[in-house]
Amino acid sequence: MSRATQRAKPKTKARKAPARRRKTARGRSPVPRKATNWLHARARDVKRGHNVRGTVLGLFGGFLATLFIALWLSGGMSAAVLSAQSAVQNSLLAAGFKVEYIEVVGPSGKTVGPLDKVAVRRALAVEEGELVFSVNLNQARRRIEDLGWIKEARIVRQLPNRLTVIVIERAPFALWQSQGEWRVISENGSVIVSAKAKDNADLPLVVGQGGPQRLQQLLITMQDYPRIATHVHAYVRVSDRRWNLRLDNGSDLMLPAGNFAQALASFEHDPKALRLLEMPLARIDARMPGQIFVRPNVPTTLAKSEAKERVS
Repeated sequence: MSRATQRAKPKTKARKAPARRRKTARGRSPVPRKATNWLHARARDVKRGHNVRGTVLGLFGGFLATLFIALWLSGGMSAAVLSAQSAVQNSLLAAGFKVEYIEVVGPSGKTVGPLDKVAVRRALAVEEGELVFSVNLNQARRRIEDLGWIKEARIVRQLPNRLTVIVIERAPFALWQSQGEWRVISENGSVIVSAKAKDNADLPLVVGQGGPQRLQQLLITMQDYPRIATHVHAYVRVSDRRWNLRLDNGSDLMLPAGNFAQALASFEHDPKALRLLEMPLARIDARMPGQIFVRPNVPTTLAKSEAKERVS
């Protein structure tokens, strides 16, 4: 082959041998080496004075993370949390953050009756000596408002050792006869513990089980029948199904269980029927639609003589 041919032939590049991968020893993971390298690097930074604060925080955070994982895996996390909570609670109690004073007042600091205070304290369910921060104010407020005669309640935590309960009581609405005694009730039928019947003698009277809870709606209906209302002495709930109107002359106007407004309208707009409410009758039965039955009021002496004749 001539030299010219050799010069014209292109030269081919020699292939490079593939780089050999560094083999790691069997059974050895590269992670510990990386962690060791990181620790050596941080140690050099501390030695040289570089990023000392970040290195210390990182080491401390790693320690806490390791401790947390160890506690979690060993099942001792709950015990550790309870122990920490107990230690914090004891420290706060020792510092004076415990309930020592419980005050119950009305709006603007108004005095509340002693019986009302006892009922509110019982519903509050907080004992002196408890940690003041452990009192659930929302739950305690709901328990107090569930008393019924409390319209609104607010609890103020006054550090370090006082709880103030501010209550707004419902206004007296009627007198309810229960077990031979008259009790003052609110518009929702709850008994107002500290109110006395003799101080509220001008309130409407209601008798019978279930009457206090349904009286408000009845009185709203009675506003449309003012002529009848002037003759009513008391409202009697019968078997918690219907109403009797006890009139001021001692008679009972018996109303039906359903649609009693129609029966009231027949008296309100009929002068003849309305005059029956003024007569000394024992009973006026308006339970049948469109019909009125009356029972005369028999004198006591006459009733006794009739009874003797029947016996003989």
